Amino acid sequence: MTDYLLQLSLPLSLLLLLLLVAQHLLLKPLGARTIYALWAAVPILLLLSVLSPLLPVMLAPQVLQRYQVSLQQLSTTATAVNWLFWLWLSGVMLCVSFLLLSYLNNRALFNRAKPVQQAFVPVRCRLAKNNSGPYITGVISANIVLPHDFFRRFDALQQQLILQHELTHWRRGDLHLNYLALAVLSVFWFNPLVWLAYQQYRQAQELACDAVVTNHASKAEKIAYGYALLSNTQQAPLYWWPLTHHYGDFNTMKQRIMQLQHQQGFSKAIVLSTMALVVAATLLIQQPVLAGSNKTQTLAPVMRIEPRYPIKAAEQGIAGYVRLKFDVDAQGKVFNASVVKSSPERVFDKEALRALEQWQYTATGRVHKDQLLQLDFELDVAKPDLERISVTPPPPKKADGMG
Repeated sequence: MTDYLLQLSLPLSLLLLLLLVAQHLLLKPLGARTIYALWAAVPILLLLSVLSPLLPVMLAPQVLQRYQVSLQQLSTTATAVNWLFWLWLSGVMLCVSFLLLSYLNNRALFNRAKPVQQAFVPVRCRLAKNNSGPYITGVISANIVLPHDFFRRFDALQQQLILQHELTHWRRGDLHLNYLALAVLSVFWFNPLVWLAYQQYRQAQELACDAVVTNHASKAEKIAYGYALLSNTQQAPLYWWPLTHHYGDFNTMKQRIMQLQHQQGFSKAIVLSTMALVVAATLLIQQPVLAGSNKTQTLAPVMRIEPRYPIKAAEQGIAGYVRLKFDVDAQGKVFNASVVKSSPERVFDKEALRALEQWQYTATGRVHKDQLLQLDFELDVAKPDLERISVTPPPPKKADGMG
């Protein structure tokens, strides 16, 4: 698992770098809506990376690999791989725990807030007991949390624009896209570029939402919207969690207000062209790398668990072999292992399968079908670097005077 994630981190990091550069350089000419749509390339890359290895790779007939098992051979394990996996899993669990805490905090804050009884509010809204908000939360239904002085600080037009901003997040599915982004962040927590990309993605999301709200707004409405943004800038969030929308600090808010003066449309051609390019590049990267046109891709075990010699077979002096067929997935894990032939039958089969199912092969990003392996169980196997000498005993001598 960790090998696959590390292998996937390289194309993911390259894509994130390109998106960060595009957002920095092309935000003004392309517009916030187009830049925000380009972030869809990330889930497309990850989805194709997961699905493409499910297609089996076409290889030449497999060569039978043979390994010897003796009483002197001990089982070996790769402790470094195990430690790396548990370290990654610990980080994932910490991220998930923090997100769960965020969700529980949002629910508790919303339940403690005072319900808003206003006819123009289309969804459930509540006034927080502090300066939290405005932000929208929810999974199935939308819930809006407003600051306690919302109706005093903003006039009627600003109130409508702010509520429209939050509802735009819900209608566009931004909250659910954030859940997906946080899932990616939790899985790739070890990559600092993912954390930076998540921050910039959320900023692009807010800019795109501003563009939607003010797309057909009048000059007076844009001015009122700008004053509402400035008012929220001065309110430091007491409770900021990744599941909510924060309007931003002073620099972020300055960029949002400047962006209101440079509204751009949505370019479907640029978005579709970018997605097609990402699909083509991802499929190309997922293809197995060949050393030459006439050479086939070979697998090599990077971790072997040696079978244990059955005690009963050792006591009875029984030797034999087990020939197995198996598949190797994109991450190098063995699956679908079965016994093709064994001698003696059912003596070494169980132990051979138990060991092979724990083997780890090279992660090639492709499924390898019908691999063949033979495990030879020998009671006494000479070391390969020693010369084996056969000695023929002399015939017995005849006794003198006999006959």
